[in-house]
Amino acid sequence: MSYIFNNSIKYSDSPNLDAFGRLRVSNITSLLEVTHLYDNQPYMIDEVTGGTVVSYYDSPNSQVVMSGTGANSYVIRQTFVSSVYQPGKSQIFEMSFSNFQLQSNVIKRIGYFDTTSGSTYTSDIDGIFLESNGITNEITFQVWKSGSLTYSSDTTSWDSSIIDPTTIDWSKTQLMLCDFQWLGVGRVRFGLVFNGQLVVFDKLSGTDNLTNVYMSTPNHPIRYELRTSGGTGSLNMICGQVSMEGSLNQLIVPIGIDGPTLPVTFTSVGTKYPFIGVKMSSGYENISLLTEQVNILNTSNDNYYCTLEIDPPISGSYTFSATSQTEVLKAFGDGTQTVTGNSQVLACFVGQAGTSATSSFVVLDSIITPGKYINGDAQELWVCITPLGANASFLGSMYLAYRK
Repeated sequence: MSYIFNNSIKYSDSPNLDAFGRLRVSNITSLLEVTHLYDNQPYMIDEVTGGTVVSYYDSPNSQVVMSGTGANSYVIRQTFVSSVYQPGKSQIFEMSFSNFQLQSNVIKRIGYFDTTSGSTYTSDIDGIFLESNGITNEITFQVWKSGSLTYSSDTTSWDSSIIDPTTIDWSKTQLMLCDFQWLGVGRVRFGLVFNGQLVVFDKLSGTDNLTNVYMSTPNHPIRYELRTSGGTGSLNMICGQVSMEGSLNQLIVPIGIDGPTLPVTFTSVGTKYPFIGVKMSSGYENISLLTEQVNILNTSNDNYYCTLEIDPPISGSYTFSATSQTEVLKAFGDGTQTVTGNSQVLACFVGQAGTSATSSFVVLDSIITPGKYINGDAQELWVCITPLGANASFLGSMYLAYRK
């Protein structure tokens, strides 16, 4: 006689489980990260300031110190690139900081969020963050959806069964960790890391208790901000990362950018010209374009340099127009515009003279891709040509991809 036993193993809810209740493992996939080992990361982080503020790179401590004083002063530092979420995967973000203690009439925020307005960049907050508010004298964990507060809890309501949150010295270095699931709904957990162990202080269940999604989009940048309204304060930005707990599925949206239908002529030897440009259209700025391939055909038998650049300074006017997919816009240089300064060069090659052979290059995985500025404007990605012969002419195309 044989018997069937129920030998299922169950784990109680703890930091050993990810946001979906699965056993947490170490093979996470990095999506976005920022450190300050060598500088203040100007090509990865946009910074805006207003009023009486100071923001400087503190090399010995690998951090950026943000400070302000007086009324309506602010420093905001935000990654250009937003992390793109994949449904069904637990996503985790960690951020280290110090000088987060309450200071009179000073507000400090760190987290996974952004806004959609111009100065002073406070409208339509969406995402998750920790706030030190020297006006209400509270430190709170908050979740926002398009300018509306979804959830907020201060230290008095956090779980104190392991560590009493009222004993935390917020002026010292701290490491915040949040994980979340977002199928429109799902749970969000917030905690701090002590001695290598995550202590979960609070969570939003996000199901069976809300009438709508808890934030409008799961795709956000890393953001640190300091605001003063009559007080004086500071905040130290150290390091941050966003990861997916599991493998990254290659579910991408491909798009081909067909270049000009007639060859474009660039007249001056050694002058850099913008040739083919792309950017995300309005409403899709949180999605980053990935360059798969660039193809150039030199139709005038001239050698040339080709570069792929983010937001090169361009003289002269040009217009972005629709592509086959509404998310992406394209623009072409006609030979009257020139590149007038330096920008971030993602790739380059020397093109060989020849009227029949197409030169191509691919861009491998890069931590730097076009994203958006704090004011919401999308960054532009341009293929640029520097001819090494007079009146050189070119055709070209691009193959891109992005995750939604």
